[in-house]
Amino acid sequence: MYPVLVQFGDVSIRSYAVAVIIGVIVAVWIRRHEVERVGLQSLPGHRWVLLGALLGAVVGAKVGMVLFEPMVSWQETLWRSLSLDFAGKTVVGGLVGGYLGVEISKRWVGIRRSTGDGFAVALPVAQAVGRLGCLLEGCCYGVATELPWAIEMHGSARHPVQLYEGFLDLALAAWLWSIRDRPMPSGHLFRRYLVGYGSIRFGVEFFRGDPVRVLGPLNAVQWLCLAAVVGFAVLIVRGERRQTA
Repeated sequence: MYPVLVQFGDVSIRSYAVAVIIGVIVAVWIRRHEVERVGLQSLPGHRWVLLGALLGAVVGAKVGMVLFEPMVSWQETLWRSLSLDFAGKTVVGGLVGGYLGVEISKRWVGIRRSTGDGFAVALPVAQAVGRLGCLLEGCCYGVATELPWAIEMHGSARHPVQLYEGFLDLALAAWLWSIRDRPMPSGHLFRRYLVGYGSIRFGVEFFRGDPVRVLGPLNAVQWLCLAAVVGFAVLIVRGERRQTA
């Protein structure tokens, strides 16, 4: 593929890093408009929520490497999680870290209201951009296949799982955009995003070829996604039944 986008002497600009930066910029822009739509800009300290989300996502994405790679020692894992490069990250870990970062920052500034709906459409769009970076970088690759749309990667023709997930992320974003003005409890648009992305990632994992920890019939990422899908689906049903009643 094309892992290096531009080379200036000994300095290289990698495709994945560019995709991540573009994804973050797009997410921040969409979230700004969504925050105005749902009225979150009136909350004092709401800007700290975005900062908490970004910091939590960065740390979570690095710490989440333990789902994919053997942990030789906790010191090594901690050191790698604190490194500032763009390598060795996982979207699932970033979501968990970002979620915790938001909750911590909300408590710090005294926000009691749910703020997740501002991120609901922004995140899957940003993830789709990031998956294009994964394709160019050659990471997060698929299992070998003889299908006509296979992509040559790591010595064999493989499922373009990066594109599978990218297209599904955009479809999820479009669906969330289409329903975002429907009456629903605060935070439930974001919960729908979590259920949607968890379902997407659970299914795509069957076509992934990069190493990951296997726990019984599923891998670690699938177990985490399954728990998130079931848990947040239950919260959606309970919350909307309560609202109807």
